[in-house]
Amino acid sequence: MPPAAPIYMDYAASAPVDPRVAEGMSVLLAAGPHANPSAQHAGGIEAGKLIAESAAQVGALVGLSGEEVIFTSGATESIGLGVIGAARYRSRHGRHVITGLSEHPAGLKSCMALRNEGFDVTCLEPDSRGVVTGKGLRSALRPDTVLVSLMHVNNEIGVVQDVAEFGSLCAEHGAWLHVDAAQSAGKLPLDMRRQRIDLLSLTAHKICGPKGAGALCINRERIPRIEPLLFGGGQQRSLRPGTLPTHQVAGLGTACEIAGKAMESEGLRVGALRERLWRGLSKAGGVVRNGAGAELAPGILSVSVEDVEGSSLADALEGVVFSLGSACSRAQDEPSAILRCLGRSPLLAGSTIRFSVGRFSTEREVDQVSAIFERAVAGLRALSDERPALGDGPGYVTRGEAGRRNAGDWIRLEARWDRNEAIETAFRVLGPPILAAAARNGATALKSAGRQLAVDEWNKRLNDDLKPPPEARSLLLRARDALQACLRGGDN
Repeated sequence: MPPAAPIYMDYAASAPVDPRVAEGMSVLLAAGPHANPSAQHAGGIEAGKLIAESAAQVGALVGLSGEEVIFTSGATESIGLGVIGAARYRSRHGRHVITGLSEHPAGLKSCMALRNEGFDVTCLEPDSRGVVTGKGLRSALRPDTVLVSLMHVNNEIGVVQDVAEFGSLCAEHGAWLHVDAAQSAGKLPLDMRRQRIDLLSLTAHKICGPKGAGALCINRERIPRIEPLLFGGGQQRSLRPGTLPTHQVAGLGTACEIAGKAMESEGLRVGALRERLWRGLSKAGGVVRNGAGAELAPGILSVSVEDVEGSSLADALEGVVFSLGSACSRAQDEPSAILRCLGRSPLLAGSTIRFSVGRFSTEREVDQVSAIFERAVAGLRALSDERPALGDGPGYVTRGEAGRRNAGDWIRLEARWDRNEAIETAFRVLGPPILAAAARNGATALKSAGRQLAVDEWNKRLNDDLKPPPEARSLLLRARDALQACLRGGDN
């Protein structure tokens, strides 16, 4: 029997393609039109009409006309074009840009690129709910502020920000507002004119469309022009030149139309699934909901789990597709900006999981994931129990401990001895899977090799069985320290 398909709960990262979208794209790929949509012959004109229809579908989702839509390869490109292109165009009016500390890297790094060009960049800190507030934005706006770039829905924890309030404040101060709507387009109502949004970025693959297709929507009533980042032909008013992929663009258009028509009913259904999932996960105890107290997007649920280490939890959730939600920097062992603002400790932030449900999610899947989660958390907490594993019995017990629980690299080895022979061993770990594997090998080495050869046996088992990567060295040193402390007598 083939293994069961994993349960997909990572819609906020990328959603499965809707069969209706896939079918339409397949027809275009097989039957055409195959012509360049900029060409003036019959095939090109037919392709151009499909592009225009798709633009109208995208525009309708955000309250604009099709003429105000620029197609891109996705949200990252749209954000870069919107942020950098707008700031450069307006640089003669001022060189101050505002963004948020909790923005997606596509937005934050675009603003940092502007800083390298001499712009002054202010990064707003979210409040204790994870939300950038209108009050915070108002205090940062200056006469020379030319652009504000903020997300509608935070990609990590799903909090919704008041883009209409941002729009009013920016309009009052003469600044343009760019909104990253990658997580909200097709899921929450958007009307760029009413909400006074000047530029908006979205992508197809978050709304069950194809990867590689996105759009920058430009409110032409307020925005005369922005500077292009690419140069070539005159396609798309020279703002984003290049031959458009008709099937990709059509897939985006269809995805927008489907999402727009079902937005209200799907929002209610998906929101109910999210709450059902939260009730199920909370049964494990010690589960903290991120973004509590704020308005949340329907499909995103971010939780931090007490007394477990994140990568071990991720390994234990076998058969479930999700995202680790701490977004820690690889270079710095620190939680993301938004989790710091929520007051999460490094260990708690590191055990943050983001589940996201969507169009094809079911109650049955939600209940299955809740059960898997509860078992996984219980197992990891049993493994990290601070109480001694070996109680009273024959012989004597030694224990060796290393690392720190609050750092997520804690290990304890225990052995019951009859003279120089370990007749029983056990271990406790609060750390990554490689540390648990090293602890297991250490316990086995104690029992099989005795006092004199245990360290040599442990080293051999590590190299033969685990083949640890170089970056695991510090964790393996913790395990070795615990083993040596246990051999010396530890704290018995």
